[in-house]
Amino acid sequence: MEDIFAVREARPSAVEGVIEKIKALLIEQKLSPGDMIPNEISLAESLKVGRGTVREALKILSAYGVVEIKQGYGTYVSSASNKRLFDPQLFQILVQDRDYKSLTQVRQLLEEGIVKLVIESASDEELVLLDQTMQKFQAELAKPDASAQHAGSLDLRYHRLLARFSHNSIVENIYNFVIELFTKTINPIHIGVDEVHQRLHQAIMDRNTDKAVEAVREHTAIWISGYEAAHKVV
Repeated sequence: MEDIFAVREARPSAVEGVIEKIKALLIEQKLSPGDMIPNEISLAESLKVGRGTVREALKILSAYGVVEIKQGYGTYVSSASNKRLFDPQLFQILVQDRDYKSLTQVRQLLEEGIVKLVIESASDEELVLLDQTMQKFQAELAKPDASAQHAGSLDLRYHRLLARFSHNSIVENIYNFVIELFTKTINPIHIGVDEVHQRLHQAIMDRNTDKAVEAVREHTAIWISGYEAAHKVV
């Protein structure tokens, strides 16, 4: 009896089954952004589940931004421009024990890749916008009564612009999620951060990949040092 129950517990629920089916259709590109999904009755009949199961699955997919439920019109696959699009695998990071060492490694890998993409793909106009943001950031830091909160928000804006100018929506979504986890720990007034920010920015403006990657690694080392000191990590 115990083995039977173990098998049952391992089986996915009916709702999960519907989600997996829609996921498979998206992977196989049998459903594309903007496509209308069959109505509840059709889905229930084809998947041999109840309408309530289909409705619950669509609610979950809607919460993740995978589909958009338009009352009176139907349910559609979300477009790439839907900023609510969210990978449930990333959500697990929020509910598990936060391992900042692992997250920092992920952030560094992403940032090294992002600066390379920006240097390769960003237009001159986009670099001008990036430069304007950096100038505002530096101006705030130069104030005698510099606000860590305001400087932090400008720092965050700068990194989000980097993600956008990578011109890779997948990288942008993942990076924005990861950088959000570091929001409370951002302290641009920390000793050494200002200088490394300037070096990173100048390397990007010069489209110098080697120096940009070097600056990212230096920035990561400073952050780790500050975090460990604040949390007395041995």
